[in-house]
Amino acid sequence: MKRWWLIVGCFFALVVWAQTYETGGVLKWETQTYSQSAHITRNHPVYTVRVGDTNYQIARRSTEVEMKSGQQIQCRIENGYMLVVNGKGKETKYDIIGSAPATSK
Repeated sequence: MKRWWLIVGCFFALVVWAQTYETGGVLKWETQTYSQSAHITRNHPVYTVRVGDTNYQIARRSTEVEMKSGQQIQCRIENGYMLVVNGKGKETKYDIIGSAPATSK
């Protein structure tokens, strides 16, 4: 029985370790034409988010504004996506559509 709890504990530790979040800040949002396919384009909010020394442009299919300028977020980057923790503690997936080194003000 002790061995089973040890395995469960190790698995849990790996899951927590694999999903380490970084703190980022929403610099701005603007409505831009954005498409995930070549056939359909619509206006969607595109966010500029600073994480560490990089500014990312992120977007998703929703037309609602989900983040505000100046908002602090918890996020992680995985396979070309930025996963942002929403107010309910769940991850929301955004496409990374661009990135550039952050410039100091």
